[in-house]
Amino acid sequence: MKLYTSYWAQVRNFPRNLVGLNTTIWPPRWRPLGKDKNNVFVIDSPLKPGLECSGLCNGKCAPKHPENCKFLKTYYEQLKHIDFNHFKYQLQKLHDDICMGENLKDVDFAFLVYETPKNLCSERIVIQKWLRENGVEVKEWYK
Repeated sequence: MKLYTSYWAQVRNFPRNLVGLNTTIWPPRWRPLGKDKNNVFVIDSPLKPGLECSGLCNGKCAPKHPENCKFLKTYYEQLKHIDFNHFKYQLQKLHDDICMGENLKDVDFAFLVYETPKNLCSERIVIQKWLRENGVEVKEWYK
């Protein structure tokens, strides 16, 4: 099982064994959660921002610097309070359940954000930082 970050517009390019994990407060209207016509799953992530993050970002930051973003600071504090071992256990269980239910040998996960990798003011930066601090390699997924 490999972990990636990616953005919503890439979901249409995901292979069947790459499960999207929504890390946005609301998924886009054009791609609801669940399985699509290509049998690609997108489900809510345990890393989804909590209520304390609600209303802190309107996507119109100027300048766009993650170190100055109240939303990203609050989100990072939220992630720091997650029991990483429990998170790892949940992800492994999800992996096993999807592999069994979909008759797949392996499944990878991509944490989904709205912003492209060029936009540094994104949950992607915080998710990558938190995972790396917990000894997990995470890369950006590209087709």
